[in-house]
Amino acid sequence: MMMGLSNAMVTEPRAWAVEAGESTDAMNFIESLDWTTESSNDFENSIIWSILIVFVAPVIALFGLVGNGIVLWFLSFRIKRNKFTVYILNLAIADFLFLLSYMVLMSVCILSLMGYLNFSDTYVGVIAFLYLFGYNTSQCFLTAISTERCLSILYPIWYHCQRPRHLSSVLCTVLWAIAALVAGTDYFFCLDDTGFSEFPEKQLRICRIVSIVIILLTFLVFTPIMITSSLTLLIKVQRTSMRRHPPKLYIIIVITVALFLAFSTPFRVFLFLSNYNQTIPSMFFIGCCIMLSTVNSCLNPLVYFCFGRRSRRRAQRSLTEVLQGVFKDETES
Repeated sequence: MMMGLSNAMVTEPRAWAVEAGESTDAMNFIESLDWTTESSNDFENSIIWSILIVFVAPVIALFGLVGNGIVLWFLSFRIKRNKFTVYILNLAIADFLFLLSYMVLMSVCILSLMGYLNFSDTYVGVIAFLYLFGYNTSQCFLTAISTERCLSILYPIWYHCQRPRHLSSVLCTVLWAIAALVAGTDYFFCLDDTGFSEFPEKQLRICRIVSIVIILLTFLVFTPIMITSSLTLLIKVQRTSMRRHPPKLYIIIVITVALFLAFSTPFRVFLFLSNYNQTIPSMFFIGCCIMLSTVNSCLNPLVYFCFGRRSRRRAQRSLTEVLQGVFKDETES
């Protein structure tokens, strides 16, 4: 049994799995919901949302992989790094990992349903962990980006003179470790039962505690920090716009944080409900959460490109110049 996320990623008629001859333990990951007791309308809605989750969302994710891949390439090889682009580079890696893991998960579901390949629990478990890992890491880096930019406004002298030189790199390493710890704990106690096969009730109690800790960490630590920092930046943008054009950097940070809170926060709520209650929410809720989180990881590159092309100069600029203009850290000038 894979609980929570693993049981809810995709649903399908149980007969399909029987016809496909699926007998491996990986079927636990794509185990179907019993639709025999559902009304015809519920059945049709489940079919529609299953199609969106399994077929439409991966297509959206593919575009996101291309966009984040372009950002990764330019920030790695074409654009000189600064304190800010280190975070953006790591954020792009996290979004890329999240989208890639989702596409692999859906490929596993499709191939298993069609009976072409059987996947081990270990393989599916690793991909599920990476999926959670990418989500958690994106949240961590957006918090760090908005917080540091806010500090540069509130304490400019400290930021210019006292800020440790390698703070960005060190903090990124710490955030990757924190995200891995959270995702690993979530997966081990809530999604994988190999270590609790004889003690399911004990796993359920621990899973609920872990779920409560993670949801509190999200809504009492990360979310308030992002909101407070973004509001500070927004006030700065409004004041600056009265005198001159505000830095694109501030606008981009506010927009990316707002998009994450609007599009990806429901996914955390979905994980909490499915893990804590051990029940699968409605297909409408599942579909919305997965689609929104997928779209969010695709939007950041579009935000960079759109705001990078907004310039008073009408001359055509290369993609390198566009991204350089977006990620210019005016606190260093």
